[in-house]
Amino acid sequence: MIGIITLNHDTFTNPTIYSIIKELNSNNIEVIIFSGNNTTPIPSELNLTTYSDAPNGLKLPRNPINIFQYFKKFLNVIRVIRKNRIKHIIAVDPLGLVLTGRISKFSSFKTHYFSFEIFFKEEIKDKNLIRLKNEESEYSRNVDSIVIQDKKRQSMLSGENSISNFFKNWFLIPVSPISNKLTIVKKYTKEEFGFKASDTIYIHAGSVDKWSGAESIIKAAKSKLPENTYILVHNRSKFSETNPIHKQLLDLAAQNNQLKLHDKHFNSYEEYCAFLKCFDFGIAIYKPDNEVYTGKNIQEIGLSSGKFSTLMLVGLPTILSNSSIYKELVEKYKIGVIATENEDLEFHIKNKSLLNMNSETCKTCYFEVLDPQKSINDYIDFLKN
Repeated sequence: MIGIITLNHDTFTNPTIYSIIKELNSNNIEVIIFSGNNTTPIPSELNLTTYSDAPNGLKLPRNPINIFQYFKKFLNVIRVIRKNRIKHIIAVDPLGLVLTGRISKFSSFKTHYFSFEIFFKEEIKDKNLIRLKNEESEYSRNVDSIVIQDKKRQSMLSGENSISNFFKNWFLIPVSPISNKLTIVKKYTKEEFGFKASDTIYIHAGSVDKWSGAESIIKAAKSKLPENTYILVHNRSKFSETNPIHKQLLDLAAQNNQLKLHDKHFNSYEEYCAFLKCFDFGIAIYKPDNEVYTGKNIQEIGLSSGKFSTLMLVGLPTILSNSSIYKELVEKYKIGVIATENEDLEFHIKNKSLLNMNSETCKTCYFEVLDPQKSINDYIDFLKN
């Protein structure tokens, strides 16, 4: 039996965590997810996975009744670990690792750190968060394994947390679905979204905010794009008039027929992929700021971008952020172009920079770099042994 301690809400939509739980269950290994966010139904195929209560945060509440409930949930984690003789705990992200570290003082187990977000002390302004960062750094130097997405992010986490060069149990697993577990069929056409079959469509899909490149899209949409060329922005949540970025996009879309917006929810990852597959080119541009989650953490987002791996899986040449690993992959596989200050999204669309690139090179990149099946198998073997 293996435990997972997480304060996140995306356990079953995170391809890495979902795939590892599924492989563990397939090997008849039970998984208990310790979480205060346990309202999301467990997918039926994860038949050896259950929830157990855990604190939904790291700070003690002020209300005495809530303090009692907090300690009750904290003690529940210790009790369940001891009762089931759990010897391996997967701690997800910095907050999950801090909670795991605190629990480890009362129970003996091996800790495995899954790092999808990297916090940098110089970007943290809150004193309480600085203390938590110090705790996370300390605990990360005493784990049995670390799962991260690529060598650049490994180097960043290792440097930020002063992890010893002698530590060897690093496992590089891209945030990416396992291809042979998917069935992607042709389901949609451009016409269903108000385009002609001959139109050229650039698709941005995912979060819509400054850090996810929305300002680059706004700039491009305000200019005159080539004839029969459009930008489609799919938002994973609903567009809101009260969000300044969304308001600009909504106003532009109302005035400019070369920008279209879409925020329909897809019922499955396969359906989402089928949607992307009917367009021509992708947009995966990240604009770091100085915030904890969206600063250096996304400057080198690399293979922790599920958006990027999905675009490669469905075969869309993509306009990408100016990050080191994307530059390497563009050079090797010809999967797209890099957006820079001088040659930005608008420049590449107007100059048709992706015109001579094809979907097969993107799929090759996916199967050679992004398909996580072998890496996940290696990690499961490590846990079993």
